[in-house]
Amino acid sequence: LRMPTKFIHIKGHATYIHYAGKTTLPDVVPDLSKGRTIVMVHGAGSNGHAWHKQIAHLGNAHSPVAFDFPGHGRSSSIEGLKSVREYADFVAMLMDALQIKSAVIAGHSFGGAIVMDFAVRYPKRVEGLMLVATGAKFNVPADALESYRAVMMGRAPQAFTTDGYSPRTIKENFDIVREGWMEQIKTDPRVRYTDLLAVEQTDLRADIEKISTPTMILAGVDDPITTAADAEGVGSKIKGAKIEVIADGGHMLPFERPAEVNAAFDNFLARLK
Repeated sequence: LRMPTKFIHIKGHATYIHYAGKTTLPDVVPDLSKGRTIVMVHGAGSNGHAWHKQIAHLGNAHSPVAFDFPGHGRSSSIEGLKSVREYADFVAMLMDALQIKSAVIAGHSFGGAIVMDFAVRYPKRVEGLMLVATGAKFNVPADALESYRAVMMGRAPQAFTTDGYSPRTIKENFDIVREGWMEQIKTDPRVRYTDLLAVEQTDLRADIEKISTPTMILAGVDDPITTAADAEGVGSKIKGAKIEVIADGGHMLPFERPAEVNAAFDNFLARLK
């Protein structure tokens, strides 16, 4: 299934949009009136393609839209943004550009932190939160930062690892790992490094107690990056949050375990008032 895509200009950035439904002329905002509008936010060093299996599924009944942040994937700029707050503000600008007053917002990994910050500061624009493999504070090992910096400086080649995938995925479906690698190279190593600095500086543990919107949190049993305990930490601070832990799931849950993620999204959306 080929998803329609287009560029929307936001604050001087040509921003690449992925969506479901009918394509439109380049400057015409796509129709996002079917079912719920769902804005899907990718993680550090990633791009909107991370959600393609959710867009294909949710597009049957809803209006999902993902995008590439500046400097990521196919969006313009050679730099990412500097902080979780700047990224959350960009989500607000994207929604303005697409004429979306409020939506259900989904976030993966650092994208989950971005949408939590968004929900704290733009509460009227959030109808529900779907958080996947995320945390309110991230453990970024010093050696990981150093290795990303070495790649950025041209002192080391990009690392293609199986970190963040479940043992079952690695053993039974290695094509998913390869797909992740193909997406990895679409974002400049400098942007991946500055994203990691933004991740390291993020701590939303106090702020997220202000979130009152319906919230669902998905975690992977085999995720070493944002663990099930991290999900519990978020869930314990957001009133009424529901947590689901997915077997044989690693950090790349949206395309590692799409059937389970899609079913969880469907259930959450069906319960929303």
